[in-house]
Amino acid sequence: MIDLQILPQKAQTELIDFYQFLVQRYVSGKTKKKSPKLSKEKNTGNFFDQYNVDLTGFKFNRDELYER
Repeated sequence: MIDLQILPQKAQTELIDFYQFLVQRYVSGKTKKKSPKLSKEKNTGNFFDQYNVDLTGFKFNRDELYER
């Protein structure tokens, strides 16, 4: 546990304010925001979902490619 009593009053107040800020940012349901990284990953996944193609049985033949 953190011993705030050994710090000056100004430092104690700053730490308490910062703690309250972190609680509001990460714990409070009203102000909790999705991280941008997660949102970008979801959007990227949705974008590529529309291009899903079933490639079952597909074989790549390099020699046939060069014949054309």
